[in-house]
Amino acid sequence: MKWKKGLLLAVTLISFISNAQNLQFSQVLNLSFSSNGTNFSVPAGKVWKLETVGLSSYSSYFSISVGGQSIFLKNTHTSYGPVFESFPFWINGGQSVFLSGLTSGVASVVEFNVVP
Repeated sequence: MKWKKGLLLAVTLISFISNAQNLQFSQVLNLSFSSNGTNFSVPAGKVWKLETVGLSSYSSYFSISVGGQSIFLKNTHTSYGPVFESFPFWINGGQSVFLSGLTSGVASVVEFNVVP
């Protein structure tokens, strides 16, 4: 009976390992967006890690829409220099991304290649 459990565990682990994918660094992107918003696309076979956002005003908000689903991130800092507590934010390849805010800004993104 123990060998059946061991065999089941081994088969399960092998299936997880064979489906595993790795991320390989590709490049760093600085994506400028306007207050009206700017569209970007994550290329297929890539993953974006949105690290941080810099805005042209310290009393502002930032919004990201991934695949039509909007997420609003508010500046939690009361002085000069925005602090957003929701980063990093990961985005799969093939997704459309819309960045906007009360003011213009720049998003810092690390792009990775998905390697099987």
